[in-house]
Amino acid sequence: MQEVFKVYFTHRTVQVLWVLFFAFLALSIFIGVFGSHWWWLFLPIIIAPFYEWYAHKYLLHAKLTEKHGVFRNFQIRLHHGHHKYPQDVELLFAPWSAIILHLIQTYLLFALISWSFSVALVPFTFGILYYLFYEWMHLAHHTPAYQPMTQVGHRLKRAHMRHHFHNENYCWGITNYLGDLCFGTFKERNDVAKSPTAKQISGFNE
Repeated sequence: MQEVFKVYFTHRTVQVLWVLFFAFLALSIFIGVFGSHWWWLFLPIIIAPFYEWYAHKYLLHAKLTEKHGVFRNFQIRLHHGHHKYPQDVELLFAPWSAIILHLIQTYLLFALISWSFSVALVPFTFGILYYLFYEWMHLAHHTPAYQPMTQVGHRLKRAHMRHHFHNENYCWGITNYLGDLCFGTFKERNDVAKSPTAKQISGFNE
């Protein structure tokens, strides 16, 4: 636990995200939208299992472009490199370009659902908090010394390790496995054959 805490709270990405969370929380309270629309904070929790599944499967594991350049390097830094070097701490955290894109799209999504740019601040703020939870869980999964305190935690960590070292086409969930259960992609080791490309996803072989 101590090792995860140290890496997590000293990483610049996490520190900036915590500042953003408290800043947007203060803003939503100051303009009065949190007090009257606080229940929107549950929206990210409802969406997260399915967004996480979709983003991991279709965005992070998208086929690596053959054209060398900025976009290919972005793909490698975002996720392909993480599968190649799963214990590299820096590759555990998304680059800021991806985080900014994620924040923009989630804010616009929440604004569309709530039909209000001001009300959207509530789910957006707690979406940042959920993303911080995601980063914590992902780091914990990849910290060998860390042993989860719950059975659910143990099952999640084992599933993520199967995704990395047994077959990359299953077990897409990080913070939960609801998406995997709903779409039939939660598999135990004996359910699927070992993949030869678990560390070379979507054509990455450098």
